Amino acid sequence: MNIFTNHKQLVAWMFVLLILLPSCSSSILISSSPSEADVFTDGKYIGQTPILHRDDKVSGSILDVRIAKDGYADLKTEIKKTGRINWWSLMGSWLLYPLKWIENYPRGFYGDLQPQSEEYSPLRVEVQTREAVGSNIFVVALENTPCHGSSNNTALEASLGIRLMKKFRVLERQALDVVSLEQHRNMTGFHDESSIVDAGKLSGAKGVVMISQLCDQRVTLTSLRFVDCESGALHWAVLAENQNMDEIIRELFHHLDSRP
Repeated sequence: MNIFTNHKQLVAWMFVLLILLPSCSSSILISSSPSEADVFTDGKYIGQTPILHRDDKVSGSILDVRIAKDGYADLKTEIKKTGRINWWSLMGSWLLYPLKWIENYPRGFYGDLQPQSEEYSPLRVEVQTREAVGSNIFVVALENTPCHGSSNNTALEASLGIRLMKKFRVLERQALDVVSLEQHRNMTGFHDESSIVDAGKLSGAKGVVMISQLCDQRVTLTSLRFVDCESGALHWAVLAENQNMDEIIRELFHHLDSRP
């Protein structure tokens, strides 16, 4: 009799679980105009629009969505799991735990993709003059906060410096520090660009290549500028979005080689 009772209880609990487990997940229909655009949720590719995304995140969670299609600017948004009641979870709230899933995503998200400008490029290079090619230069990292990877300034300077050695004589950064005003550098973190250029001039360098990396809306922006230490003129500049260093330098060298 006891065995029979336990069996009935086990069946009852299994039945409850079968009801409650689906209530822990919710879905949202992601669509776009034009359709058949690639969809990424939390950085993972899930398919093309229209597509149904389902997960078991708790109420209040945020879903990062990116919709991409060739010829159109990426659409990025955050969808919060809040506002719409999950009635299955509410009915099972006597167990308390399902209350974590009491809210659903909105029923759907519609993204209107905008055509990219013909002038848009994720990697842009502007060369004013190539006369400084082969000269002595310093490489200085002003900021290094990429969306992914190392944020070490010294590593970024070394990575860029090694690649620039094919066309420039890259000087040791320590020489730039020695001639700088130590007190001023300690107070400002040595991010005063005019002080960097002045220190480069005193060190006998033709110019300073300044590099910055920062994360903006899940896009790593990389900026390179070659400033002449004598005149303050800009020899060349690069602005890249989500490009690795090899691609950036390859495109820069292509522009430097192609100019008369």
